[in-house]
Amino acid sequence: MGETHASTTTSGRQARSLTGERKREQILDASVQVFGTGGAAAVTHRAVARVARVPLGSTTYYFTDRNDLLLQTMAHARRTEAARLAAIVEALHGELTVERSVEVLTEMFFDKTVADPLYDLALFEMFMEATRNITVRNEARGWSTMIGALVDRVLPASEPTVPRATVVQIVACLIDGLMLEAVSNGQLSVADLAERLQTVVERLCLRL
Repeated sequence: MGETHASTTTSGRQARSLTGERKREQILDASVQVFGTGGAAAVTHRAVARVARVPLGSTTYYFTDRNDLLLQTMAHARRTEAARLAAIVEALHGELTVERSVEVLTEMFFDKTVADPLYDLALFEMFMEATRNITVRNEARGWSTMIGALVDRVLPASEPTVPRATVVQIVACLIDGLMLEAVSNGQLSVADLAERLQTVVERLCLRL
């Protein structure tokens, strides 16, 4: 009887824990939306609670203050993107030519930018916030490190006259710039973005 009661109690706690985690994720997803529509200044407990359709008390329960909400939102977005991007990279097989590299980078970044510009706008707003708010700066640095590592894995061998780290940074920054251009003007297609990226990759990487 005692064992049954203990098992039921444990199951109940696990269920509550899962429910709590789902609610927290729901709030963080809403916070990303608010970032995209209004920038960091719009991210308040009240605004996020409204988009998440939860009581205001839920946001203040899971996030101690606004900076905590901003930081956890960025961490959540980075985890989500890291999982999506890593899945694409892990599925790669065979030799990476310049053309194949551009195809993969296009799948990783440009396909999503054109399909869901609001999400990428939210990411750019997060990086802008890091220029002003030291609380979230380390998270932004972690994001840049993660992107650089993935780009490094996707690029073919680069010209030996240019340090590999420089090549990776140039390509990663170009991708960021093209994504922002696509989001801001709404006129560049995926093919346009890929064409511009290939122009640079061809000059920095070796043709195999």
